Formats: sequence, structure tokens, C-alpha cells
Amino acid sequence: MNEKFLKLPEEKQRKIIYAAIRVFAEKEYKHASTDRMAELAGISKGLLFFYFKNKKSLYLYVYDYLIGLIVRQLEDMDFKEEHDFFKLFELSIRVKSTLLKDNPYIHGFLLKARYEENEAVRQELSDRNKTFLEEMFPRWFPEVDFSKFKEDVDPWDVFMLLYYLGDGYLREAVCRKDFDLDRVCEDYERWMDWIKKSVYRKEYL
Repeated sequence: MNEKFLKLPEEKQRKIIYAAIRVFAEKEYKHASTDRMAELAGISKGLLFFYFKNKKSLYLYVYDYLIGLIVRQLEDMDFKEEHDFFKLFELSIRVKSTLLKDNPYIHGFLLKARYEENEAVRQELSDRNKTFLEEMFPRWFPEVDFSKFKEDVDPWDVFMLLYYLGDGYLREAVCRKDFDLDRVCEDYERWMDWIKKSVYRKEYL
């Protein structure tokens, strides 16, 4: 990325980033038009590539930007003060739902990125997602009381189960004409409660 992009006013940076998010959310990587991104951002295509070397560097920058945004918003919620594993997951749901309400294209972009098969970015996305998950567990659950789990339950397995449950449900739900984010969150929290009853010791239910 050209350092001159970071020297732009924050509002201008955001306009370019969110124009890219929208187009990448609407189209797969291969078919995402940089002409359309430039149009939405109110700049020329040449200027877009002046700030970013190519579409790949822009795509990966946007991905990193959104992951960083999610992490910062979680940290702003004082999650280190919460010691219950499942309540922390509820916090993460609220953060993601707030982001999606603010800009519905954000989740579309992240979902497409999760399943992107284009050779140009597939490996980089896979590496980033693996690192994100591995770092997220110790970073977001630093003070969790894992003694609440049954002896034969691995909290990491539960973490991955909840992660992919939410990911898969949202991937299907956003395609519905009657998509309702609040209902999705309610469904997920209800399922999470079922899982909690299966993996927690009785005295913590």
C-alpha cells in the first residue's frame, strides 16, 4: 500500500475503504470491479491504484481493516472484566450485529472472504483467518473461568463449534428476503444456551 493513502484525511480513507467493501461484498473477488469502487469513492481508477498497488493489496487491506475494527470494538467493551465463556460470546455477537446494522456490506464482505477460492488471495486469507482464530482465543478469553466446563470438554472445541455455527447460520440467513438480524442473534443465543447446558457443570447452569 502507498503510504500516501494513510496521509489522506480519515473521512477520505473511510470512503475509499467502504466503497471497496461494498463492491467486494456484492461480487466475488474475480468479478469485483475496481472501476465501480473508484466511482463510489469519488476518485479515478488511476488514483485508486496510486494508493494501492493492485486489487489484491486493496482486498487484503480491507480484510485486515475490518478484522482490526472488530477487535477494537470488542476491546472497547471491557471484555477482560467478563469471566464467563458464554457471556463473552454474547458480547462478540453484539459487536458484530452492531457493525452489520451500521453497514450491511461488512458481513457480506467477510463471508465472501471466508469462502473465497480465487488463487490470487485464497492462501493469504487462509493464513490470516488461521492466525486470527489462534490469537483470538487467548486474547478474548484471558480471564475466563474454564473450571465451569465438564472435565471431558475442551473449551477450544466449544469455541470452534460456536464460531462455525454462527458463521454458517449467518451465511445462510443473509440470503433470505426476510433477513432479520435481531432474530438471527436471538436464535444463536438460544442455541448457545443449549450448548452451554451440555458442556458446563451443573452447578454453573
